[in-house]
Amino acid sequence: METFLIDVPMPSMGATVSELTVIDIRVTPGVAITKGEKIAELESDKSVFEYEAPCDGHIVAVRCRAGDIVPSNGPFLRISTSDVAMKHLEVPPGQAVPEPVAASKPSSVVQPKASNSVPTSSDAVRASTAAQPPVIPPHARPMSPTPHASGLLWTPRALKLLQEAGLSPDAVSGVPATGPGGRISGDDVARYLEQHAGARASSPAAITDATSSCSTETVRIAGVGYAVPQNVRPTSEILRAFPDRTEEEMLKLTGIKERRYASGDETATSLAATAVRRALAQAGMSVEQIDGIILATIIPDQPVPAMASALALHLGIPKALAFDLNAACSGWLYALEVGRSFIRGGTAHNIIVVTAELLSRITNPKDHETAFLFGDGAGAAILTDSPGGHRLHRMALSGDATQFAAIQRRGGGATRPFLAPGGADQADFYLQMNGALVFKSAVVGFADQIEATLKRHNLAPEDIAWVVPHQANERILRAVSKRIGIPFEKVVMTISRYGNTSGASVSMALGWAAQEGIFQPGDRIIFCSVGAGLTFAGGLLVW
Repeated sequence: METFLIDVPMPSMGATVSELTVIDIRVTPGVAITKGEKIAELESDKSVFEYEAPCDGHIVAVRCRAGDIVPSNGPFLRISTSDVAMKHLEVPPGQAVPEPVAASKPSSVVQPKASNSVPTSSDAVRASTAAQPPVIPPHARPMSPTPHASGLLWTPRALKLLQEAGLSPDAVSGVPATGPGGRISGDDVARYLEQHAGARASSPAAITDATSSCSTETVRIAGVGYAVPQNVRPTSEILRAFPDRTEEEMLKLTGIKERRYASGDETATSLAATAVRRALAQAGMSVEQIDGIILATIIPDQPVPAMASALALHLGIPKALAFDLNAACSGWLYALEVGRSFIRGGTAHNIIVVTAELLSRITNPKDHETAFLFGDGAGAAILTDSPGGHRLHRMALSGDATQFAAIQRRGGGATRPFLAPGGADQADFYLQMNGALVFKSAVVGFADQIEATLKRHNLAPEDIAWVVPHQANERILRAVSKRIGIPFEKVVMTISRYGNTSGASVSMALGWAAQEGIFQPGDRIIFCSVGAGLTFAGGLLVW
């Protein structure tokens, strides 16, 4: 049967939708497809859907990659098919495969070029079946941790908890695996032990400091720690205000199952203090050795003085330099770079870089864009000029204020310090977000930060052991993983249990992963974040 080439456009979603974001593409040139097969995942204005192959055939070219923002009816796929129902999409004779097109930014991936000669049916068959290079970046080598005899993968902390409970990992079954790369985490084991009579859980395991050679641009992270409130707020409770939505839908949209909400007597300062004490314990340092505190937050306990000063008083080091900064979700990475610069410049020797956010206090429970996203938490790191610890390289910081209105809280500042009479503007005192715009900006922004870090340090995706990103949204981070060619199994994810904690999320994810013991000496770890403003940050840590 005669075959011919067709150009399949991005689907049209109606007059109100002008572009779509590519979440995932599951096919590469040369593979056979079957009509109705799910070959891509697309997003449009918070609607996520599976794209099905329009016909039987073979993929000849993919004209975008994960994370691209493509106009409706824009270039998508070139397919070799014999389905006569697709004749209206047939490629004119002699037309080469065009360069990839995306509304967000030009793709840097080289597309396979077609011949300028008129394709015959045999040419189309050869083009569709020949092995061609993929047009999305190749995945880095997958992790291959050694499983126990049970076939299960465990984090070091999980194994430690089992050992302290007198249990063998080979004799335990039925433990959910929510850790990175399908591992059973310490949190999973702790829950398992709580649910089984006679079992006991233990305190978090500490990490042994790794050492490596110094560089003129680096300082050391001597210890990390994080803290969360006790109160768990599951998605099922939030859904009571949204009867038209389901847990399955919200999990698919955000990746969040639950988040933590502070109780009425908890403060951001007290939560930050807990995270700091855990970081100091891991570092083997006393608080008296600290000469500076840099605190990142978008909602301090009070506007004046700085919450860092309150924390210094709380910790018993009232003479330490102390100040706050606000770079929203990028705040902790901005604070790390300020702290690194202070140490390199001789301003201080040992600095606490901490962030704490009680976003539950400014989240509108009736706003479907934000009600499911945000949670509370804190994270801290101890920066030092002393030997030992983990080597922190320079963070690259940037912004895009043209997207100023994408995420904001209009009320509570000098222009509008109080609610209007009757509370008519109360919504402006909550966080507000243009979800579709943020999603599109975040996918490209995260990928850009990671790729820039790789380029800055002359590294390839396969050189990276882990990515510790701002926990914005699981869909965003899956698309980023596809776009940059680093497997999602190498992305440290805590969003399912803690939600999006703004500036605290990177520090919390790092603290959680360190507590689980998943990092090995010499592991290269990339940080990345996109925050309100917009703010961008990314850089390298060598464990």
